[in-house]
Amino acid sequence: MEQYKEKRRFKRVPCDEPVDFTVLHMEVSEFKRVRSEGKVVDMSEGGIGVVTAFPLQPGHVLEWYDKHQQGYLHIGLVKWASEQNSQFRAGLAII
Repeated sequence: MEQYKEKRRFKRVPCDEPVDFTVLHMEVSEFKRVRSEGKVVDMSEGGIGVVTAFPLQPGHVLEWYDKHQQGYLHIGLVKWASEQNSQFRAGLAII
């Protein structure tokens, strides 16, 4: 039996915090900004895991303000996404 090898550089920590964000993406050669909301379900030094109703896809860029540090803007790149029970679970790399 092949042993599973963790590919992540940083350990994930479970989290359960609501987040309001803006999705930046291209749609039919037009740049779009869409406001949405979701929940941060885990985090690490390099990124976060989110769940949202917005159909996130790899390559989308998300912006959100830190609720703990007033005015601090975070930017993340969607590295992977999958649909689960009419919601989308995605992994973002902080950039």
